[in-house]
Amino acid sequence: ECAQGAAMGFDGKMLIHPAQVAVCNEVFTPTAEAIKKAEAVIAASAANPGAGTVGIGGVMFDRPHLARATQLFARTKGTS
Repeated sequence: ECAQGAAMGFDGKMLIHPAQVAVCNEVFTPTAEAIKKAEAVIAASAANPGAGTVGIGGVMFDRPHLARATQLFARTKGTS
């Protein structure tokens, strides 16, 4: 259920038992790779404030990607 929820864009889940916490933390905690990608999208967008899209490594990222990256990065503040 955690993996399915994460794939659908959720960032957490209600739990009914403490034994479930470790699994949920593992699934919903952004990976180092995801954090690095989010930082790259944010930095590229900040460097090009008027651009609708930015390219990173041959891949285009637009405003929805920036919003998602910003949300992900905000969740990780203080955990790295």
